[in-house]
Amino acid sequence: MENVDIEGIDYMWNEVFSWTKEQLRRCGKPYGKMRDIAEAKFLKPLQKPELVDVCGRSYEYIHFLMETVETYRNACTRLQSRLIENQQTLINVQKELSDCKSEKLEAMENVVKSSVATSVKEEFKSYSSVVSSSTPTAPTFCPEALKTVVKTVVAEEDRSRNVLVFGLPEEDGEELETKISGVFEEIGLKPKLEAQRIGKKKTASSTRPVKVCVSSSLIVHQILVNAKNLRKSAKYKTVYLSPDRSLEQREARKELIVSMRAKALEEPNKKFYIKDGQILSRDRED
Repeated sequence: MENVDIEGIDYMWNEVFSWTKEQLRRCGKPYGKMRDIAEAKFLKPLQKPELVDVCGRSYEYIHFLMETVETYRNACTRLQSRLIENQQTLINVQKELSDCKSEKLEAMENVVKSSVATSVKEEFKSYSSVVSSSTPTAPTFCPEALKTVVKTVVAEEDRSRNVLVFGLPEEDGEELETKISGVFEEIGLKPKLEAQRIGKKKTASSTRPVKVCVSSSLIVHQILVNAKNLRKSAKYKTVYLSPDRSLEQREARKELIVSMRAKALEEPNKKFYIKDGQILSRDRED
């Protein structure tokens, strides 16, 4: 306990104990119960100077004992107040964590609902157009088409939690998840993850991409936002991060890249890039 001289108190307690034993020895009653010591028949008579010394020292030690008790009482009171403050701080921190968790869960729920609603809407729109063009007079509900829609939605949601990593050197017996964690730590993130190489190895020196699965699409979004920082890393500047796209999305992106390269040749003073499925540009910095 702070502000309490433990060593000084211990020293004084030893002195009181030693002095008390000495006075009992002088009185002829070094051992026994307190009620026996208090009986006059068991005590030797003491001279006036001895009585004065005993009374003075007794007063001094009793005063010390009272001060010690008061010191401990104040220390306990301070500790109790601090304990109450710490408990209140802990309650506030727990409340903040709970609020933060609720906000993240709500945001995640909104993202999932939006993704599922968009996918279902697009698939049913496609299905509806096919049915209306093939059977305009009497469309028939097709369970297989519904199964296809559901499978597409589920696959889309699974992909939303994946990130593809390109350019990460491949080694025999590698601890892949540790290597991926190193890449993510380089951009300031430490998510829980599962990782595996995908595709067949074409040559001994080729490097296969890595599919990384995290717990939510929100984490994927944060990873992709921070991915640009890898260009500044000496260790991972050749590593490239990409979302896990479907076959249709990959084909569409290839077409966008071809168009972007053509535009870059036509306007070399501008820098072109793809964002949200569109080709955008800005003036190159000198």
